[in-house]
Amino acid sequence: MKNVGVLYIVATPIGNLDDITFRAVKILEEADVVICEDTRVTQKLLSRYHLETKTMSYFQHSQISKVDSILKQLSEGAKMALVTDAGTPGISDPGQELIARIREEDPTIPIIPIPGPSAMAAAISVSGMVEKEFFFAGFLPKKKGRQTKFYELAKMNAPIVIYESSERLSKTLKDLSDYLGSNVEVFIARELTKMYEENWGGKILKVIADLENHTLKGEIVLIVKRNIKKNKEEVEE
Repeated sequence: MKNVGVLYIVATPIGNLDDITFRAVKILEEADVVICEDTRVTQKLLSRYHLETKTMSYFQHSQISKVDSILKQLSEGAKMALVTDAGTPGISDPGQELIARIREEDPTIPIIPIPGPSAMAAAISVSGMVEKEFFFAGFLPKKKGRQTKFYELAKMNAPIVIYESSERLSKTLKDLSDYLGSNVEVFIARELTKMYEENWGGKILKVIADLENHTLKGEIVLIVKRNIKKNKEEVEE
């Protein structure tokens, strides 16, 4: 009988290192290897909880040989834990490609989620802008395909969740105003769970004008909501 390993997808804190589950700590302790984007970042978390588990890096430009090595270890019975630098792996990070490759190469390998922190969920929970559905756009293209993406977003009726860097926030807000209109509402969540955590929102033009009153550093979750008026037929239904 084949001795198949297991891959745990472990959510880790997005800032405050206390935001980790008991189960996540247990899995990280029991794993043979922790697969991470930046071993230095993950080592800080492991040290915080006195864990000495071996780490190996896996990032966007990792060679195919690295994936082959992970697959080999799993096929030989290794218990491995995949983490990202912050939050839940597989959402706008290289983990998605690794998970897809494992599912394609060997569907018998169990892939088990260990849920926990997510910047997207945290921002939505305090925005008051999402009732039922939303569209997750992740990181927007910097150059190629950016205009096309904004045309696509302009067709969305549901709130849109975007990951953005502080350096590009101003430009993205201006582009959103140009393509989606000046009537949209936006919500900005910055440095969630960290010392300088901040969130605010309002009409997009007001937020753009008010940017100079806020510190633009760190990771940002941006939520966009269009005020679409229902037509008479929809209201009567």
